[in-house]
Amino acid sequence: MEEMNPTADLIKIKSELLLKNTNMQTITENEVLSLLSMELPQLDAEIKNMSNKVSIYNVISCFADMTKRMAKIGNLKEVKHCFSLAEKLLQSGNTTVKNAIENVYVYSLGTYLYSLGAIVDLSASTATQLRDIFSGSLRKEYYKQVYGKGI
Repeated sequence: MEEMNPTADLIKIKSELLLKNTNMQTITENEVLSLLSMELPQLDAEIKNMSNKVSIYNVISCFADMTKRMAKIGNLKEVKHCFSLAEKLLQSGNTTVKNAIENVYVYSLGTYLYSLGAIVDLSASTATQLRDIFSGSLRKEYYKQVYGKGI
């Protein structure tokens, strides 16, 4: 029989509710860590090993780095999962969460994905597939950053 861990169970329930009810609820920066930790256990371990202060921007930077590592090894299923989580955070996050996704995650991943041919030794089809799954509001935000008018 499986042992119950009330804290883990509560975090799991909370993240499931966050994922299902994003239209009804704004995700705060405090909830991002719980959501990402539950959805991406390997990220949780990295965040716990951070020597510097854990902020929303550090967490999202770590999330972007993990996504890039998954892209580099060609784990498209995990990359798609990461993009889906980032999309939810961009659409349903509060202002701080949206800013972190736009300014850290989208910028970092967009630059990485669109320079794959020059930097990473991936097949052309894998690089194309990665660019194709970088879609929706994430891609729109990247294009806004790249092609937007300067200040």
